[in-house]
Amino acid sequence: MVTQALRLTCALACIVPAMATPIVAQIPYVAPEFYNTIRPDHGNTLPLCLIPGSATEDFDREIAVSIAQILLLEPLVVELDVDMDQLDERGIWPTIFTALSEECVGVLGVQIIRGETMPDWMTLSRPYLDAPYVLLTSHPATRSLADLPDGSRVGAPLYTPIDAELMGLIASGGSYAQLRRLPYDTPELMRMLFEAGDLDAAIVWQPHLASDALSGEAFYARSVPVDPLSESTRELAILLRSEDQMMRTLIDDAILALPEPYIF
Repeated sequence: MVTQALRLTCALACIVPAMATPIVAQIPYVAPEFYNTIRPDHGNTLPLCLIPGSATEDFDREIAVSIAQILLLEPLVVELDVDMDQLDERGIWPTIFTALSEECVGVLGVQIIRGETMPDWMTLSRPYLDAPYVLLTSHPATRSLADLPDGSRVGAPLYTPIDAELMGLIASGGSYAQLRRLPYDTPELMRMLFEAGDLDAAIVWQPHLASDALSGEAFYARSVPVDPLSESTRELAILLRSEDQMMRTLIDDAILALPEPYIF
């Protein structure tokens, strides 16, 4: 299995450290004796948890219902009660661990980070959504990062792979060396900086454009692909306990049976 780490697309739509906010706290190690326990019998329901307020919340709900129907089960979407402002250094992981033990069999809206290892107690389904990043720009003639004028201030979602790639691109020199990276941690902050004239362009995950924070009157002139960056999309999957391999197989098969699982 390809190793993968993850960040939760949390209430802020996963832009930060959860940048999707993914929560910056390190995923804790959990000894097997603490999670090899019997979970409540959910009967003929398929309970899947989500964190309200994410950029893909409505889509995640639809996916949860579709997967349950494909598996001939009753859908049950469980909203996690999480105060994002009260999290300690462990982040949201204790809540996730408890939810998987007591309330649901999987957590929707988890971002796949390719090439990184993950704790033994968790596993991920195949992706059910693969949505692109886009470059918002105040320059109507811009077609890519390469077209931005020297000195352009480019907003990037903090603590994400595409932010790291942008830093590497700027550091490599050449025609991109004159770009200025300005990280942001929420879509609301990005829009505020854009409207204040502090950003000339910004990289944003496309689902955020449908959120209340970025909808309404356009605050940018054009939306274009993020070429030449290769981290051009973000994939979402369902997080399960590693011991639930049978359930993961069933959910993977159901995702494959979805009519258009990667269209947002």
